[in-house]
Amino acid sequence: MLNETEFSKKFAKRLIQEVEGLKIYSIDGLEIQTEFENSNEYRHLLYNCYAEYLREPDDIEEIFKKYLKTSDSLYRSNETFSLNYILPVIKDKRFIQSIIEINPDFEKNHIYEKYNEELFIFYVEDTETNINYLTQEDFKKLNIKQKELKTIAIKNLSESIEIEKHGENGYYVLLADGNYESSLILLDIWYKENFDVKGEIVVGIPARDLIFITGTNDTEHIAKLNKTISEINETGDHLVSTKLFEYRNEKFETI
Repeated sequence: MLNETEFSKKFAKRLIQEVEGLKIYSIDGLEIQTEFENSNEYRHLLYNCYAEYLREPDDIEEIFKKYLKTSDSLYRSNETFSLNYILPVIKDKRFIQSIIEINPDFEKNHIYEKYNEELFIFYVEDTETNINYLTQEDFKKLNIKQKELKTIAIKNLSESIEIEKHGENGYYVLLADGNYESSLILLDIWYKENFDVKGEIVVGIPARDLIFITGTNDTEHIAKLNKTISEINETGDHLVSTKLFEYRNEKFETI
């Protein structure tokens, strides 16, 4: 098994093979800073990548390929954006704080908005090869208002994924494509007709590919859900939140 620094060095070696003219500026644990076109402000955070490796060390090559594909897009300018590919992504305060520590300009350079006291909506362009977070510069090219952006992104999400519901007896999980399960809180699907739970609808979204549903009056399943969220936040990747959220007035609020 590779430790964090060994893993980062191996990834960095592959990265400079993928991107012509790229140099490694520094490696600090699971954080790689690179130099490209006279700028050393490019950073790669390998926490999720390393977490996947720890779970499936034999799949390191496939894991590298996946993250290298996304990393490569960081250095490729994209002059055109299609509204058809814009999707919403749910993140929490931890994500913002961790990014700001590395990139102090992240808040003013990226497009996002508050969903509730814990969660935020970011926007990405999801093409066949890459998922790229929208920046302020990207947003200007779209020539629309931010309110329109949210409406379009949610509509795209609704039309681009198929949702499967699993479970019974007041405890359910929704599956989609593995990237946008947490974003399902934004869809108009949260009715008792769809989820037969005790009390009001409650969800847990510990990671981007997991959303669990139960009811406010179901103490057994609430306890089960809290335990599951805790375990996933200890060992999982692409984490979203440690909280539970209750559906009130057409929106999920922190319990």
